[in-house]
Amino acid sequence: MNTTHWPDGIKKTKQREAIWSVLTDTDKPITAIEIAERIGDGTTWMSTIYRTLELLETKGIITRTTIMGSDMAYYEITPHTHRHYAVCTKCGAMIPLHTCPVVEMPQELIAADFTITEHHLEIAGICKKCNSHK
Repeated sequence: MNTTHWPDGIKKTKQREAIWSVLTDTDKPITAIEIAERIGDGTTWMSTIYRTLELLETKGIITRTTIMGSDMAYYEITPHTHRHYAVCTKCGAMIPLHTCPVVEMPQELIAADFTITEHHLEIAGICKKCNSHK
């Protein structure tokens, strides 16, 4: 269980606390629908979940990610360092990479005196579980 404390400057409501609890208890990015399923109280509307996620994202508390070929957004508490995932194209499983595979500056960018301010890397493939179902 994650012990991330309540974010400063965000007003507490019962619904926001439930959403925050789900975000802090998961070890991988999660969709708004999955958050609703985990809350499971039937009183937290999807519009409330999306508004809360948007507020937390605007404050930089959570990070929103979309995966190639999908309109679905995934949310996670903003990590202290940037993070990449390998995504199974069959079941959608996300495998976190604990190191960044982009370890050296491409020569073309060095020659162009280009300064990288951020990067996004997506790795797609088939997970072990899906590979075993061939």
